[in-house]
Amino acid sequence: MLVDILQKIPTEFETARTQNRMMRRDDAAQMLHVWSDPDVTRFMNIENFSTIDQAREIILAILQEKTANRYIIMDKMNSELIGSFGINELDLNTLNAEIGYELKKSYWGSGIMSEVLQTFMHITQSTTGILTFTAKVDPENRASIKLLEKLGFDYDKTVTELDMNTKTLKNVKQYSRGII
Repeated sequence: MLVDILQKIPTEFETARTQNRMMRRDDAAQMLHVWSDPDVTRFMNIENFSTIDQAREIILAILQEKTANRYIIMDKMNSELIGSFGINELDLNTLNAEIGYELKKSYWGSGIMSEVLQTFMHITQSTTGILTFTAKVDPENRASIKLLEKLGFDYDKTVTELDMNTKTLKNVKQYSRGII
């Protein structure tokens, strides 16, 4: 069960080109197509998936997390599941929401993620008390840094986190954005 703040965010919303809804367990097969692409997962802090059980396991973990949520992105033109996004962690003391996102490679550069995140952040800030959004980015992920800057995020600081693939510590850049 999500904390009260996250329950205020609509479970579904649209943008001009996408239909977005909360992720469900039965999304595992379609999400496997996204999470099994090494180009997509290269900068995500997860291992590259090869089985539907891995996809189910991470979806279940997300659904059980009280201070996180995840949405799937569907292309309105063909109803294809093309990615996901959401709040990785909500700090209840500071009302800071760390976001994360990924998109099928065939949709990179289309502006869809910018469209989705802009709408999501607007809806989230208008329905909750969330004050700040942050995102952690591998310094080599130039496209994600460009996206965040386009969305009004500013570089905040470098933080160290555990790399789930190599099981070593690595530095990532943290970007933040306040109330719209």
